[in-house]
Amino acid sequence: MIFRKASFALTLGLALVSTKALPEAEASPELVISKPYRTFVTIKKYNLENNGIPSKPISNVKLEISFPGGHKVSLPEGGHYWSIGNNQSQDINRTFEVPFAFIQKDGFSFDLTMVRKGKKILPCHFEVSRLSQFNRSYVCRTDVAFQMNQQNLPEEKVAKEAIEIRVFSDVNSTPAEIPKDAIALK
Repeated sequence: MIFRKASFALTLGLALVSTKALPEAEASPELVISKPYRTFVTIKKYNLENNGIPSKPISNVKLEISFPGGHKVSLPEGGHYWSIGNNQSQDINRTFEVPFAFIQKDGFSFDLTMVRKGKKILPCHFEVSRLSQFNRSYVCRTDVAFQMNQQNLPEEKVAKEAIEIRVFSDVNSTPAEIPKDAIALK
């Protein structure tokens, strides 16, 4: 198993968080939202630096996203896989609109799993809070140190992968930033 770490970038800087940590400090008072707002998750890009299988530099990968309410989405659609080689990226740019009913206390959580034949990778768990205050981007990467130290893998067998996502709402976005082709979750 490979553990995952997530990081998020804000306009003001970059910070690292664990896979289950909240991206923002919880010390501030809770914000009360008086009207519903639209929330979006964009799966931007998948990067495969090294699949950890030296004899097979080409991998088949898909993404599985689990949203609140048990809603699950796979990319690419239809249960297919992307073929991707070491040191390659797959631009995805698929946006999902999260129903306001999924939003609890100005936030929500979801899991994203990189499913790749030949490796078992734990999901990235994202806890998004303060949606109405700012937009953010996350990068979730495999934990290289864990693989090398805990699993005693040589560097050529260490999986190095990353997924880039963006979480945003219409509260902090211009109308031009709201995608017209977002897939509505139900």
